[in-house]
Amino acid sequence: MTQFTQNTAMPSSLWQYWRGLSGWNFYFLVKFGLLWAGYLNFHPLLNLVFAAFLLMPIPRYSLHRLRHWIALPIGFALFWHDTWLPGPESIMSQGSQVAGFSTDYLIDLVTRFINWQMIGAIFVLLVAWLFLSQWIRITVFVVAILLWLNVLTLAGPSFSLWPAGQPTTTVTTTGGNAAATVAATGGAPVVGDMPAQTAPPTTANLNAWLNNFYNAEAKRKSTFPSSLPADAQPFELLVINICSLSWSDIEAAGLMSHPLWSHFDIEFKNFNSATSYGGPAAIRLLRASCGQTSHTNLYQPANNDWLSV
Repeated sequence: MTQFTQNTAMPSSLWQYWRGLSGWNFYFLVKFGLLWAGYLNFHPLLNLVFAAFLLMPIPRYSLHRLRHWIALPIGFALFWHDTWLPGPESIMSQGSQVAGFSTDYLIDLVTRFINWQMIGAIFVLLVAWLFLSQWIRITVFVVAILLWLNVLTLAGPSFSLWPAGQPTTTVTTTGGNAAATVAATGGAPVVGDMPAQTAPPTTANLNAWLNNFYNAEAKRKSTFPSSLPADAQPFELLVINICSLSWSDIEAAGLMSHPLWSHFDIEFKNFNSATSYGGPAAIRLLRASCGQTSHTNLYQPANNDWLSV
């Protein structure tokens, strides 16, 4: 009696250890969603290297498990690096100020920081990933998207990653200063001498845009008459600048109709001082006849023609 043995093709010794990204697929899917919504300063190459580290085949299962434990702090640090949150240096240098916050204030900050709609979208993404991963190898799509994002970084943005309707460019003009451009357009908010915001929002591009903004603002200056008429009467200005108090605070306190406001000749109710607290805001108000400067230059000596008061 003759026996026939069927030879089956054995997989290669290395192929069987390609285990995929498993739970890290959801990690990258969340990043893709946040990137699409404009919440991340995504670093494609670093994320691709991290994915390669997770995918590298390791025969010993104990070492494979150890790699996942090592990847946890790396993944957390990379996620933080991809966000717009302050770095460890800023947190350490200002940690004493944060420690002085009250518990109620910290809770209020946390509740304001959390985007509950985004949390709901991430939950839906989690359920979709758990459901589809039963039949689809999500790792293939994650790696393909990472490769495509790296190609975009090398070749330049060929399409927009932002949701429909979110602006990615600005109106630009050529020649002249911004003040002249606004005057020529009847007061429309047109930015003069500024390049279009078409580059990806990386740190280098944002710094370049900021420097271009300061260069354009340096050309702006209001021209005042060199002398007043002979019959001009002298007058004094009293500027009341209350630190850390906004019109929103006054409205929330129900004091918008307080009799005090009727004694003012001029009230600024809808303006942007391009600053975060009272001291720099007062300096920018006094230098309102020139363009915006950096925070550091606010404390440098000013020219006489910069002063509006």
